[in-house]
Amino acid sequence: MYNLIHERWIPVRRRDGTEIRIRPAEIVRDPDTNPVVAIASVRPDFRAALHEFLIGLVQTTFAPSSDRWFDLYDDPPSEDELQRAFETVAPAFELEGDGPRFLQDLEEFEAEDSGIDRLLIEMPGEQTLKRNTDLFQKRGRVDRLCRPCAAAALFTLQANAPGGGRGHRTSLRGGGPLTTLVVGDTLWRSVWLNVLESSAVGHRLADRDRSSVFPWCAPTRTSKKGEITTPADVHPLQAYWGMPRRIRLHADHRDGAGCDVCGEPADDGFSQIRAKDSGVNYSGWRHPLTPHTVDKKTGEHRPRHGSASGLSYRHWTGLVQNDPERGEPALVISQFRQTRHRDLPEVRLRLRATGYDMDNAKACGWYEAEMPLVFIEDVHRAAWEQAARQLVRVADLVAFSLRTAVRKALYKRPKDMPIDRSFFTAIDDRFWQETEESFLKTLDAVAGGLRAGEDLTGLKLGWLDVLRKKAEPLFDEYSQARQIGAADPKRIVDALRDLLIFTAPSNRKIQEALGLEPPAKDEVKKTRGKPRKEERP
Repeated sequence: MYNLIHERWIPVRRRDGTEIRIRPAEIVRDPDTNPVVAIASVRPDFRAALHEFLIGLVQTTFAPSSDRWFDLYDDPPSEDELQRAFETVAPAFELEGDGPRFLQDLEEFEAEDSGIDRLLIEMPGEQTLKRNTDLFQKRGRVDRLCRPCAAAALFTLQANAPGGGRGHRTSLRGGGPLTTLVVGDTLWRSVWLNVLESSAVGHRLADRDRSSVFPWCAPTRTSKKGEITTPADVHPLQAYWGMPRRIRLHADHRDGAGCDVCGEPADDGFSQIRAKDSGVNYSGWRHPLTPHTVDKKTGEHRPRHGSASGLSYRHWTGLVQNDPERGEPALVISQFRQTRHRDLPEVRLRLRATGYDMDNAKACGWYEAEMPLVFIEDVHRAAWEQAARQLVRVADLVAFSLRTAVRKALYKRPKDMPIDRSFFTAIDDRFWQETEESFLKTLDAVAGGLRAGEDLTGLKLGWLDVLRKKAEPLFDEYSQARQIGAADPKRIVDALRDLLIFTAPSNRKIQEALGLEPPAKDEVKKTRGKPRKEERP
């Protein structure tokens, strides 16, 4: 037997840099002298998943009232108190055995044995293996997992599951969901900052609700005929414990075996799994840790996912604050900024966003980014958030104009050029990365300007100047402007002129994006020769 509440299986790092494995309740050990500060798994997706695991466990068994939340932020519960809370659900956290198994079908089923690497999202799927097309991610690289890594891989897959072929369901949030968390200076705080008050997640968990929260404690709600599982069908806390994939792990003993992920001994580890289709088909859920867009026609919330564009301050609106076009932040982010941040104004906290970029069942990349959470008083919040939206939108316009200008410089007929998305992604990445520090400084300056009652026009135009000064050298580099023998000088000059005109402070679109007064008619006349309508690459 291997119980995830009792065993020391979670790899962590303490403040002094030492790395150890702990059981979940030990995240509060030595809070004043040498606290646990972070998950220390060797895989970034495991680190993110284990963070989510701890949040879900605390949310399920130790959800606070609003008053107690603040008390326990500075003075965490004792290890014994947390362990007593976790013991209430311990029977649901056995990794092996004859009864309920963590995130696995309750009952054994008939299916072909598959390699344990099927738990890893980036490894080739069943159809890829059958067709022998695993060209870049090769089979057989992970043949064995120790129990801690198997548990982490199982949770990672169930929480992020992409489409896996006919009947193999995606996660409760769809394939490769984006996760956003508030991150503090210790692991306890990084968990506690993302725990909602008990009133926000439905009635208190009772024994009779166990299978409604942990779907593996009852026969699987299969979806053979397209049946769906909504928040009305089960306990709301199942949002943290979704089980879309039907899986059974099979342990075996091998003397001297090691884990192919962490390198630790894995004598009693796992080499095989069985998987079956028609798992739980989730629909209509709003996960507390995931930002959502809102369908304008139906009002339905749809989880946001990772993308090839990565994560940067371009996603500030929709991840940190509401935006009509980009969506709504995760519930935990909204709650923190609306009710908790005002009582922690001097604490420097960050938002961490993580997620896979998925192309159907194929993992194209893992993305992770952090950005500071700026405190602003309620009286200034609306104006500050509007200014933040304007700063991001004008950056979007300049980035778009930069891409368009590079296309015009490189190709005589940009419409006819084959689209090399990786090339333009590289331009975008450089632009956003190299202006991020200035964006954060400008946000701070905006907050200071609002507190002082100052006009923000100068700050906004200063931000535009930063963007233009970054766009021009990037244009030079990517348009081959300094390699005259390899480029058409006239096209380069014309494209640069268009870039400068389109991003000028007098351009109407720039004015609108920044929320400034439109240019006077006599100023518009001076900008004759403005660029033609840009084509998006």
